[in-house]
Amino acid sequence: MKHRFCLAVPLLLLGYIAAWSQESAQPEDPATVTGQAIEERVPNVSGFEMLSKATPQELRNYPFRILAGVRNHWFPQIRQLQGSAAWKPGSAVIEFEVNRDGSLGDIKTIESAGDASLDAAASQAISLAAPFPILPQTYPGQKLRLRYYFGYDQHASPEAPMCGGPNMGAHPTDYVVRKVGNGVAPPRATNAPDPEYSDAARRRKYQSRARLAGTVDARGEFTDLCVLVPAGAGLDEKAMSAVKTWRFEPATVDGAPVAVRINVEVDFRLY
Repeated sequence: MKHRFCLAVPLLLLGYIAAWSQESAQPEDPATVTGQAIEERVPNVSGFEMLSKATPQELRNYPFRILAGVRNHWFPQIRQLQGSAAWKPGSAVIEFEVNRDGSLGDIKTIESAGDASLDAAASQAISLAAPFPILPQTYPGQKLRLRYYFGYDQHASPEAPMCGGPNMGAHPTDYVVRKVGNGVAPPRATNAPDPEYSDAARRRKYQSRARLAGTVDARGEFTDLCVLVPAGAGLDEKAMSAVKTWRFEPATVDGAPVAVRINVEVDFRLY
């Protein structure tokens, strides 16, 4: 599993390079929305199962690039569906193929979420995300087969609360919480153990990416943690449990420690 910070500048995290996720439909950084009334959010989870055999060396981060692209087109449709007559809890399962040149091959719905609009949103997210990047040269196959899971309005876990409310998960404090950049040097992780895999996800061979938000305070402790983009299948709880133990050298301004709000991504992979 890999984890990375989502910051305004690149940051080295125990050997992994920080990178922005391109999932454009996600909430703003909580530090930017203080005082704004925001509705509570429910988990809409997404992830995949590899149906083609491949090694990490052959595919590297390629499946997660596809996941980011599919989510880009799924999240806007969720916003349109919420509050409609079609909106209800359910899961759509879609299988599809990616051809060598990145074009979309066969696509079919394996399991319905219980409403045609929800199923259509899932399949359209995949179709609109295509063409995908060309398959890596290190991957020997001519096609990559994937099974995608789209969970609508899933059960919220108290162990992995969604970011929401006036401050998007950032609790009121008696000190200023900043963002990295404009003279604020980023925090540096000194201890960031990987989370465990959930039994439910491992049984299903389910892989996904979770994005969490939190405040690294002036002592280097990670507080006010919440889930911005859920992975599902018990992975968010595992990510939260691990990230709570992370410790940092705090962010600084002119050499003095300050609190900053950051996002962290955790990839759960089995290939």
